[in-house]
Amino acid sequence: MLKKIKNIKKFIDKNYKWKREVANIDTHIHPNPTTVHFQTFTPNIEWLETFARNKFSKYTISLLKQEPNMLIPKHTDTYYKFKKKFNVKGKVYRANIFLQDWKPGHYFEVNGRPFVKWKAGQYILLDQSKPHRSGNFGVVNKYTAQVTGTLIL
Repeated sequence: MLKKIKNIKKFIDKNYKWKREVANIDTHIHPNPTTVHFQTFTPNIEWLETFARNKFSKYTISLLKQEPNMLIPKHTDTYYKFKKKFNVKGKVYRANIFLQDWKPGHYFEVNGRPFVKWKAGQYILLDQSKPHRSGNFGVVNKYTAQVTGTLIL
């Protein structure tokens, strides 16, 4: 299920303009302080742009930063904003790309299957039918990229 992007460059957090996001979930199960993550839509990473252009006909790119003790609970994505922005009626996919090698405490799960020990540049292709979750129970930040779009057929 993990695929690999070739010719990536080492990711460095270059003081991106991170926007604080809070997952919209039941706070009785997961208190708000743990469901916070940070996102930016202006990464300007050449190898990521190349991947997106080669795989998707229409797309957006964002980066996610999860600091220690942050989680995104199990959910499925509807891609509502993407569909509205690009007037898409068909299927939308998201490549969840790991920007750094796995570190202890970093976690990603799809359809109940855990993923750990990934390498930078590996990714998982998701669609609306795949429930997934992400967490950082480690001691260093966890960075991923999301390329959302319509696949080139």
